[in-house]
Amino acid sequence: MGEPILVVDVGTFATRVALVVGDQSGLLREPGTGSLVWPSSVCLDDAGCLVGTAAERRKRAIPRRYIDGPRRAVDAQASMWLDGREVTGGEALAAYLTAVRGEARQQYGAEVHRVTLTTPAAYLTGDPRRDVLTAAGEAAGFSYVELVSSAVAVALDPETGGGLPGGALVLACTLGATWTASLVQVRGNHTVQLAQETSAAGHDLDAVLINDLRSEGRAWLEPLLAAPGDAGLRAYYDAVDFVRRLKHQLADAEEVSDHLTPISPPYRLTREWLAAFADPALRWLAASCHTVLAAAGAAPSDLGAVVLAGGGARMPAAEHTLRATLGHPVRRAADPELGVVRGAARWSIGALSRAVPAERPSWRIEPVAWDIPGGRGELVRWVVGEGEAYQAGAVVARVRAPDDRVFDLVAPQAGTLLAHRAAAGQQVGPVLVAAAAKTPKALAEHPPPHQHRLDVAGSWLLTPDRQRLVECDGAGRYVRYRTVGDPTVTGEFVPEASGATPVGGRVFVGPDGRLCLVSWDSESWFRVWDLESGGLVTRFRDPAGASDVRVNEVEWRLATEAGGKAVGRYRRATYTIWDLRTGDRLDKVSDDAWTRRHPDYSSRSRGQGFGTTVASPDGQLRAATLEASDGSWVLLVHDVATEQEVFRAGERPDRKALAGFSADGRHLLASWESEGRSLVDVWHV
Repeated sequence: MGEPILVVDVGTFATRVALVVGDQSGLLREPGTGSLVWPSSVCLDDAGCLVGTAAERRKRAIPRRYIDGPRRAVDAQASMWLDGREVTGGEALAAYLTAVRGEARQQYGAEVHRVTLTTPAAYLTGDPRRDVLTAAGEAAGFSYVELVSSAVAVALDPETGGGLPGGALVLACTLGATWTASLVQVRGNHTVQLAQETSAAGHDLDAVLINDLRSEGRAWLEPLLAAPGDAGLRAYYDAVDFVRRLKHQLADAEEVSDHLTPISPPYRLTREWLAAFADPALRWLAASCHTVLAAAGAAPSDLGAVVLAGGGARMPAAEHTLRATLGHPVRRAADPELGVVRGAARWSIGALSRAVPAERPSWRIEPVAWDIPGGRGELVRWVVGEGEAYQAGAVVARVRAPDDRVFDLVAPQAGTLLAHRAAAGQQVGPVLVAAAAKTPKALAEHPPPHQHRLDVAGSWLLTPDRQRLVECDGAGRYVRYRTVGDPTVTGEFVPEASGATPVGGRVFVGPDGRLCLVSWDSESWFRVWDLESGGLVTRFRDPAGASDVRVNEVEWRLATEAGGKAVGRYRRATYTIWDLRTGDRLDKVSDDAWTRRHPDYSSRSRGQGFGTTVASPDGQLRAATLEASDGSWVLLVHDVATEQEVFRAGERPDRKALAGFSADGRHLLASWESEGRSLVDVWHV
């Protein structure tokens, strides 16, 4: 289990906090009220800094030492004055985070040293305000501070972002004190923000409501606001809190009415009036949605989801506006103001998978290192260029020592220089390291390290992107996934049982590139399963049974072979052709030469990454499998440039072989298949 991570979404007026422990997360409640929403408030009294509800309670006594939303000063890159004392936004935010960290310690029972802070979508990479947030987290005592865009967090909110495929586009609309329309591409922990537009629409709406309250209550409110000293400031804070409270109550009512003070007349607000007051902001939101889509070259039809988040998302007019302008359904959680912190917590769970392992030594590449005389020196020039071959004893580079002597750096053996790790004129030392490609002769003398072998009762498929190995049980009872370089099972699909005895199954690549399981049982029922969704696509029955099953992945058809009818002393095979999309029978033929005339029908996938001859991604190696004269199968690997054999491996005579390379070119694979069993060997190259 990894160390705990505190997730803090510091909004302009409200903050939400979550704690991530391992692969689980939970929201933390504000100690003053027990609410999941913490007031973003700071108040400096003589005893120190108060935050949240404690600051809200203290502000009536000392309103000039109260800050309503410390992040606003960070947004504006300005300072605040608290009763004659200058306080920067970073200082106020650090004080707030210090208190939040202390409360997390109380609830968790131990120190939390790592924090994820959400940033407004407008804080793009390189924005100095990001540095202020990081510094505030460090000043609060956190050893590790990470930042995630609130737009990315909204797109990852598990309550609204479920069911989206990798690469899906999400239009995230966050309506808080500021309103933001952002386009986000969802790729798990690598989700990215593509475009955004932000306005002060939330602030403006509150200002309009305050003005309406002042207009309606001019006779009694203006004297309160104009009162000298702290009294007038107190009345202003009370009025702001009052209109915000009424605004949020309209999410569940058509009309609300309340008194600002026990003796003041009631102020009434309707949902219709609120929509009218918000009309400029809603028109901005509609226009900005199209602007961010156009900035990324996308259209509403390209969207996987439209998500509303933030307290303003409770306003019914916001959802109506988006649906009307985009023609797309809108997703909104029951508590949309928690969407950012939930998504940021999900993003933080992904931090557990962001470890970067050390690079393994490669069979084809070796480091070449030289000790620099005197410990340091200036690289004069590279004699061998990038991609150039050299012989043993050749001068690869020259360096100048501190006493101005020039030394030749000599190659210990032949190779090809892959890259210059330093530029001419640069100081190097105490060691200069270069990467060199081994010669074909050196490769042939030292075979690649064998990483692992997998032996199963079934068949193997290398996905077309050559990143995963797919194991299919011979009877079609399950399908399992592994990454190419790791024997650990990362996923499994088990089809729903049919009641009959499973007989066979294979994984094929459909015409749209999706992996499908084709299985059949003892009652001659065939089923096609979409492995990505786990859904049953179609089922059909061949009453004649099948002694052989073949699939045409291009036309997405299946051919079953039955015993056929007798012709003289011979029995001619019968083939029935089925449409795998619909389950319809298309044709039935009796022809011994049918399989020769239709080679696209095969008992194994032709769309997979395994083949009889394959090239490495960089085009430097070619792997091929062939049957020797004694019936055994062999894997041969050649250097393409010289046609020299650099590696060979063999297996038992009854095992047919296919070869493959991983997408990154770091792994060589061989699939050895016999009746009912399959082996996969993986070498690190």
